[in-house]
Amino acid sequence: MARIAYFYREMSEYIEIDLRALAERHEVTVTGCPSRFVNPLRTWRTVSEADVVMSWFASWHAFLPALFARMQGKPVVLTVGGYDTACMPGIDYGHQRGGFKSWVAKRVMSLATRLIAISDFTVRELDVMGFRGERVALIPLGLDPTRYAAREHRDRSLVLTTGGVNRNNLHRKGLEPFVRAAALLPERRFVVVGAWMDDAVDHLKSFATPNVTFTGRLSHEDKVAWMARAAVVVQASQHEAFGLSLAESMLCGCVPVVTAAGALPWVAGGTGEVVPTQDPGAIAAAVDRALARPASASEAPRERILAEFTVERRAAGLEALLASELRVAPSSAAKQSGRGDRSAEEAERHAA
Repeated sequence: MARIAYFYREMSEYIEIDLRALAERHEVTVTGCPSRFVNPLRTWRTVSEADVVMSWFASWHAFLPALFARMQGKPVVLTVGGYDTACMPGIDYGHQRGGFKSWVAKRVMSLATRLIAISDFTVRELDVMGFRGERVALIPLGLDPTRYAAREHRDRSLVLTTGGVNRNNLHRKGLEPFVRAAALLPERRFVVVGAWMDDAVDHLKSFATPNVTFTGRLSHEDKVAWMARAAVVVQASQHEAFGLSLAESMLCGCVPVVTAAGALPWVAGGTGEVVPTQDPGAIAAAVDRALARPASASEAPRERILAEFTVERRAAGLEALLASELRVAPSSAAKQSGRGDRSAEEAERHAA
């Protein structure tokens, strides 16, 4: 058992997944850092009581913990992928567009003894930034299959996309192209699943056709209910470090329609349709092709997630990496199944 000091800025579902997995095997002290002004004394004490420091995202919240850990001779494990590794000036997205935020992100990554990339796309982004080889471990995100149910009978006219409805996501997550594609398929039902975070929903409603539904914020159970009913999920992003909501929908049996952006084609794994751009016409045509597939087409997306992106595989990868960093033998929990062995071996191959 290791003592882990875990620092985060904003809690999210993928951080919660990691914390649950780590807490099963280790003593985890979790510290939220919503402000840039971290308490140095408290941070030093927290780090001094830990064997390893972990954080998600290379930003301000991770700087002092990483610096103090290195000063104390302790390993730093940092998961990256998303805003911290992105460089998309066209949509004003990503720390790597330059400036002081870019320096901070790169400095935090430089302090880390191990960088966890959540997709092959993030590995490539890190390579461009000069982080490669032994320091980078590819450990994809994982889902708990027991929290996602697939239905045998689905609504063969139901198409959904998921994501927070805000101005930034209109194009970064492809919400606007999705709604515009709905106008080209009036006989299909399009659903935007996600909380209304600003006036973006009013913008979308201003041109949405009657076949579009906006759910607003939903519980996990209600979100999964929509995913289990739908036949197709659309993820028309411009940048996606992984695509957790895409994986959730696939686990529920949705056939994916994705843009050729970031990790989306990799996560979809050939189980659906890939469009080159966010063009609404191309998205509508791909949705039609996906809906024309037989009902059995829902099996391949689910099997893809069960084979490659489960919480067990994520946990096994984290456990193997921590064992490498702390120079101890991996726990038996990291080898619960053949899939777990494979994750551990992959993590060791990339990280050690």
